[in-house]
Amino acid sequence: MVLLQAALEEQERKRLDILRQRDQERAKRFVHAKNRSIGIDKSYLDKQVEEKRLRELAEKEEKLTEAENLKELVRVLDTHETAIQQAKRKSLEDVKRSLEEQIVQPKNNAIRMDGPLNLNACGPSSLQFMSGEDHNYEKRKKEQQEQVQYWCAQHTLEKKRALEEERRREREYAEYVFEQDRIRAELEEASLRKKQEDARLGQLENMEYARLAKERKRQEIEAEKIAQAQQTHYLQTCPLLTEDTELSTNANAPHRFRPDHFKGFSKQKVTQIYQENDRVVEEKQEIKKAEANAEAVWSMYHSEMIHETEQTEKYIQRQREEERRTQCEILQKQKEELKNRRREMEMASLPAIGTDFFQRFGQSCR
Repeated sequence: MVLLQAALEEQERKRLDILRQRDQERAKRFVHAKNRSIGIDKSYLDKQVEEKRLRELAEKEEKLTEAENLKELVRVLDTHETAIQQAKRKSLEDVKRSLEEQIVQPKNNAIRMDGPLNLNACGPSSLQFMSGEDHNYEKRKKEQQEQVQYWCAQHTLEKKRALEEERRREREYAEYVFEQDRIRAELEEASLRKKQEDARLGQLENMEYARLAKERKRQEIEAEKIAQAQQTHYLQTCPLLTEDTELSTNANAPHRFRPDHFKGFSKQKVTQIYQENDRVVEEKQEIKKAEANAEAVWSMYHSEMIHETEQTEKYIQRQREEERRTQCEILQKQKEELKNRRREMEMASLPAIGTDFFQRFGQSCR
């Protein structure tokens, strides 16, 4: 383990030395003003990439070498550990073999206890008591064994009694729980029967109340029908409400009525009024339909007029544009003619110099 720790420390020291050297080289490149590049230097960058690749390759090879060295170191340590274990095992086997050889020797195999005494073979020295001899060993051993057996039997009996007592208590508790469950089940069953009985009585009571309410409602409906029939009969047979309307007619003028005896129009009159009202309503509906038709015709006429007006305005607009275009063309022609005429007038106002003018140079005009 000490060698492994030293190898790891050496590996860490090498790694730190490589990092320190790399930092120093980088600082030197930054300090050197002539080698520094401003902007992007592709060749320098390629060189850096190649250096990085070579450095990574070297680190990888170094790591592989370190791994091989570490593997070799582990193998050596394992071999050394195996040799140490084999030496320890061989030493233990030698000690064990030496002990076995010593046990076989007669001096190390003395008789501990022989059979009964032979008095004929014993001499006076056999009556002596040696210091350390225990003549009550067998008796004391037997008493101890009997005492241990008694204690074991007593302990076993106590355990058996305790186990029986525990089983008895568990049995009594089980009987108590069983009785409690039985009483609880009886109480729950009695409560359930009472609830069912109460529900049945409530249902019967509700059914009776429903029957009474239904009967009371039927009686009220029948009483209402009888009252309505009586009221209808009263309204139809009451002298005050069924007075003859002919009494209100004037004997001298049948088309007039007597205000003090007026009791309403007759059925024929009421029917005639209803018919007249229906005719008035029909006339109003016909008038509304005629107005709607007239409105529709007027709307159609108005839309046609608007359409024709728009077409006329478009035609007039096109005529105006044609006239404006024609006038522009005429004005353009007039401008060109005026321009040509001005040019001709300018040419006519300035006399041209002919060849005769230059031929007279150097000659007398006289």
